Amino acid sequence: MIPTWNIDESSGRDAAELRLRRLRLNPLDLALARGELAAKESAVRRIVADVAERGDAAIVDSARQFDDPEFSAEQIRVSQSEIEQGAARVAPELLGALRRAIAQVREYQAHFLPNDPPQLARTGVCLGMRYTPIDSAGLYFPGGKAAYPSSLIHLAVPAIVAGVTRVAVCTPPSKYGRGDAILAVCRELELKEVYRAGGAAGIAALAFGTASIPAVDKIVGPGNDYVQLAKRLVSGGVGIDGYLGPSEIVVIADESGDPAFIAADLLAQAEHDPGSCFLLTTSQELARQVRSEIGKQIVSRGRRAAIEKSLQQDSAILISTSIDLLIDYANRFAAEHVNLQTRDDEAVLKRLKHAGAVFIGPYSPVAAGDYVAGPSHCLPTNTTARFSSGVSVYEFLKRSSLAHYAPPGIRAEIPSIVEMANEEHLDAHAASAAIRARQP
Repeated sequence: MIPTWNIDESSGRDAAELRLRRLRLNPLDLALARGELAAKESAVRRIVADVAERGDAAIVDSARQFDDPEFSAEQIRVSQSEIEQGAARVAPELLGALRRAIAQVREYQAHFLPNDPPQLARTGVCLGMRYTPIDSAGLYFPGGKAAYPSSLIHLAVPAIVAGVTRVAVCTPPSKYGRGDAILAVCRELELKEVYRAGGAAGIAALAFGTASIPAVDKIVGPGNDYVQLAKRLVSGGVGIDGYLGPSEIVVIADESGDPAFIAADLLAQAEHDPGSCFLLTTSQELARQVRSEIGKQIVSRGRRAAIEKSLQQDSAILISTSIDLLIDYANRFAAEHVNLQTRDDEAVLKRLKHAGAVFIGPYSPVAAGDYVAGPSHCLPTNTTARFSSGVSVYEFLKRSSLAHYAPPGIRAEIPSIVEMANEEHLDAHAASAAIRARQP
């Protein structure tokens, strides 16, 4: 059962602090970690180097080790006929749901597609900024414990709306059938580059390129520690989004919260295996009712073993009489998902600074965001919402500054440019401005 701590008491605070420190393993910390995480990083380095050296052969070896013992290089790229055949096998009801999700994610992302801001005008000077899409993007999503067509939708649609001209899809060879729903999404979105390559090997292939998988400019998408470490390792040669690791939720609730809804949302994240779930509440009675509901609802959950493991190892209920203290803890957790169920959600929202996505009120389940709401469910985890954001159209756009000087404008700036350049011992910089002092 999920641990419960009263953080108004020192023992409860100590337990919560230990859990918080254990969870705060952001990408910069991982390289310095010892034990299991250090071993993961070492393994990732070997895999990435192997793909860089041997290309497709390394992809095949990795797939045979982790996914399909019979995998071959001919299976790396999914053919158009495979896409069409897989999509044709999808039931009409599911296809309708996928199309609804695609339409609503597209609507949301298009609504927030930024326009170039108005130019700033000074005497003889026009300054501006423009947004342009990246040329190519590699979309990675996991397939180790299930197939996730929703993740493909939430990665691909923002890229398409942003105007990325080449979108490559990469996911492990499926252990769970043919992945027909994923192929249906590929057909609906007219995605032509679809590859079977999983884990750190898939990330390395997208970064360096192989005979079958051309390199991309940016890699985005969720995955386990191996995937996120691989993204960090290749960062700089390619762009990456952020640390999108195992799923997590924080629920902030007072006595007005619905215990059945809260328990259901906690269980939904716990089934990701691992999933990190926290209820932060001012009500002892609500905490008791949520624990009772968890006990009732877990009985009928298909992934009960995984849920129990997540609840025991990566989750907790924190109780305090102070909503201020609970909001402080929520900001320190900086969770992927935050659900608010209080008498004044707007007041709590104003003070909640760090979260990947916020679901306001008892009738706003995280599952709506996972599938059909519109914002991408590919979100920062492991407290990295303190400094990063979820995938959106912005992830696939670059900003370029624009500066246009007329002769009067540059002449007014030459004295300052010369003074600063000479201070930095860059006389060629000074001269490149001073030469423009002459009359046109």
